[in-house]
Amino acid sequence: MTEKNIIISIFNKSFEDYPILISKASPLLVVELKKIKIDIQDLSLIETISTEDLDEIINKIKNGNQEIVEKIINSKGNNGKLYDELIQNFLKEITNTIDFVYNLIISKQLGG
Repeated sequence: MTEKNIIISIFNKSFEDYPILISKASPLLVVELKKIKIDIQDLSLIETISTEDLDEIINKIKNGNQEIVEKIINSKGNNGKLYDELIQNFLKEITNTIDFVYNLIISKQLGG
């Protein structure tokens, strides 16, 4: 991923078919990222993921949020809660990914 923050890159790639959604959700994502305090170490863990695995994560995010995306696209205005749900689902997957990579590294260090 070539963008400065790999998490934002993953978000953009996950929802690349919906540029309006990306433009409206990105500021919310930035705010939430500051709240959960993902640090450089977390970003580095994500950057160790292979391209294949990253593509799998992106597809999982895309497919897992399709219903919410459709609701947002079809809504006529008051969709703030839907955007919040989308961001929370996305961040949950990112957090799970960070935890998975961290646990994998620990397991290898312990000889597992």
